[in-house]
Amino acid sequence: MKLTIFTKIVLVICLLLVSTLLLYSLTNRSSVRLIKQEIQRVKLNELTFLAGDIDNNLSKISSFSDFLVLDKDVRLLATPSFLEGDFELNKLKLRVSDKLNLLHALNNWNAEFTVIYADDGAAFSSPSSASKLSDLDLEAHFRPFWQYEANGDGVSMTYYLAHPYTFRFDPEEVSYVVKARIDIKNVLDYLDRAKGTNENGPFLFSSAGDVLASDTAKLPFLRELPPRLEVGDQGSGNRLIKLDGEQYLVNFSALGNFKDWYVADYTPIDEVLNPIYANQRLYYFSSVFLLLFSILLALLLYRDVQIPIRKLIWGVKKITSGHYTITLRQESNDEFAYLFDRFNEMSREIKELIEKVYMEQIRSKEAKLRQLHSQIQPHFLYNSLAFIKSMAELDEKQAVIDMSMSLSRYFRQSIKFENTFTTLREELELVRLYLTIQSLQMDRFVFSVDVEERLLDLQVPRLLLQPLAENAILHGIEPLRKVGDIRISGHVDGDYCEVSVSDNGSGIEPGRLAPLRNAIYYGADENTAWALHNVYERLNALLGPDAEMELGNGELGGLKVTLRWNIAAEREGTGA
Repeated sequence: MKLTIFTKIVLVICLLLVSTLLLYSLTNRSSVRLIKQEIQRVKLNELTFLAGDIDNNLSKISSFSDFLVLDKDVRLLATPSFLEGDFELNKLKLRVSDKLNLLHALNNWNAEFTVIYADDGAAFSSPSSASKLSDLDLEAHFRPFWQYEANGDGVSMTYYLAHPYTFRFDPEEVSYVVKARIDIKNVLDYLDRAKGTNENGPFLFSSAGDVLASDTAKLPFLRELPPRLEVGDQGSGNRLIKLDGEQYLVNFSALGNFKDWYVADYTPIDEVLNPIYANQRLYYFSSVFLLLFSILLALLLYRDVQIPIRKLIWGVKKITSGHYTITLRQESNDEFAYLFDRFNEMSREIKELIEKVYMEQIRSKEAKLRQLHSQIQPHFLYNSLAFIKSMAELDEKQAVIDMSMSLSRYFRQSIKFENTFTTLREELELVRLYLTIQSLQMDRFVFSVDVEERLLDLQVPRLLLQPLAENAILHGIEPLRKVGDIRISGHVDGDYCEVSVSDNGSGIEPGRLAPLRNAIYYGADENTAWALHNVYERLNALLGPDAEMELGNGELGGLKVTLRWNIAAEREGTGA
């Protein structure tokens, strides 16, 4: 299938749009994937740094506890009997209290330190209230890491060390305990400061399901995240979690000094990707706009270019097929309007030129026919006069009268060349006179005319049937050794009139029929059937291109020539 220019342009536009959309989709997908990966990496690095900072603070406070356990003043208070009087004891207690307050002031999280003695239940503490050693569940609290506690003093992180400072813990041998306590509010304040301008700050969660966050309004939401993380034994990482129809990137990192606890943060992916999605929507909107614009452009091209081109092609095909009256119309005032005007002008000129040439050919054929007729007339007249002379010598008065009357009427009809057309009635009358004269001369053939009455007033070219009758006599009747028979018939077949001339001669051999038709239809041989070829051309020229001449052997045994032409227009004009 050959593609038109319009089809190629539309295909190019579609390919450009599709390729652009595919390229953008692939690029956008890669960009989103890279941005997600970068967000995961950056957020995880930030969270890992935060977890490290928390661990550093807890390690620092733990080291303060280690200092207190090994401090000589703290150990000396465990054996007050070795002191010299109450004055020394009070001085020692004051020094221990100063050290506790100093350590309280040195840490960032306002950790409180307490020393609890076993013998007399004495306790020295920084600002918080003191406890008794008997109140402590040493088996539960003595762990080498920070612990989460929720009691009457509130929610806190605690760290315990006992003296003697050994790897093997025995509650019976404990002389005193150093307790470090961090109020959880201080930790949450630290987390709140750590979030900076980020709306979604970090939070703490444990494997047991506890969640600590500075923004208490978000606690119900935050409590749903840890179960979905499925942390397992993983120290740090991130997960993409879909919650309430929105996707979140959740990063987590384990705290080394706060066992089974993790620091985590979350980022709504859509918030980060919204600018990209906005650009994506803008691009898709622009693509839709370009598509609609391309469709509009294609329609304009189709209307202003493709349709005029198709009209021109259609007009050229019509002219090629012989329809020279075709006229093209173009409403717009553009280049195609100029082409259409030139095309219509060319069509008119071709039509006029063909009509001129055609009419010249018709006049030439008429001239040849008249020349032929004038050549035949003297010979025909000589034979007729010779027949009259012979009949007069034989005293055949009636034959002389018949010949004279037929000859006079025949010449009166045959010399009417001022009009190209005559009625079928007059043409048949001329043929009757001609056959009558020939039958009087030859006296060995008969003829009959059987034409429907309604056809007699039809307009036909002059000398349309006489050449057929003459051809029947010359080639059909003269070679016969028996009485000849010529029949002329005519009838209506639908919208067509059929008139045939047949004889009972020897007919034509099948092998000669095709060459004879070529000679008649195309003038292939000027020496063969020239009269029939002339009749055929005049039939087509004057009665329409659908007029036909058929040749074949008829029912009488000889050649049958049938003329057929359309009479619908003439019948409508006459109301028949």
